[in-house]
Amino acid sequence: MKYLGIDIGSLYTKAVVMEGDELLAAEVIDTTGNVATEVESLVDGVLAAAGVSRDELAGIGVTGRGAELVDFGDVRRDDISCLCEAVSRLVPRANLVLDVGGQSVTSILLDEDGGVVDFMRNDKCASGSGKFLTVMGAALGYGAGELDAVAVRSTSKVPVSSQCGVFVESELITHVNEGVEPADIMAGICESVAKIMISQALKFGFQDDYTLTGGVAKYESVTGPAREKIRGDFHSFPFDPQLACAIGAAMSAEEA
Repeated sequence: MKYLGIDIGSLYTKAVVMEGDELLAAEVIDTTGNVATEVESLVDGVLAAAGVSRDELAGIGVTGRGAELVDFGDVRRDDISCLCEAVSRLVPRANLVLDVGGQSVTSILLDEDGGVVDFMRNDKCASGSGKFLTVMGAALGYGAGELDAVAVRSTSKVPVSSQCGVFVESELITHVNEGVEPADIMAGICESVAKIMISQALKFGFQDDYTLTGGVAKYESVTGPAREKIRGDFHSFPFDPQLACAIGAAMSAEEA
């Protein structure tokens, strides 16, 4: 049976079609102000890509910060629940999830059955989030899709002394005026995000197995430093980690 999962994030909206643990199709678009219209178009696109009609869907799960703006869906779940659903089924060995999304860094400790033991989130400030990286990259003249490629070219990364976006941007301008290479600046900024992930992971103590989700999990310049410092074995999410919440939403619809 086929299920649709929708995750309306602060920066991107994602939709997936799942059949069991198989990903049939996925679509990602920018989140703007017209969520209802965007989601309708997104759903049409992902269903066409999967070769599935709406009538063939056994259920629809919705999650994310804009979930309440969608007037259809059989199941609505918070993002923590959806992440746990996806990870417990697709990365069953993981007992720690580190998720870096558009507005926050979230760490979730799981029990052996995939239930939530505890979690922490830095949602009071966008520092360390995808938005933080996007803003800093834009200040250097790069788009979101270019940041990781720029940072990995660094030969001498410049450490960032603050985790506050306002102060980091001030530091960034100073480095640019001093002639520091953009790649070295960006690498330092990416490492600052990794430090937030590491700090959250360490607060949970030693964990045997962990995975990384969220759009920023695709940035080697962020995840590389994090994996070097976090104790335990890393297990890759089997699909695009940016889709983890949407996949979990589809799975939640299946479980309902």
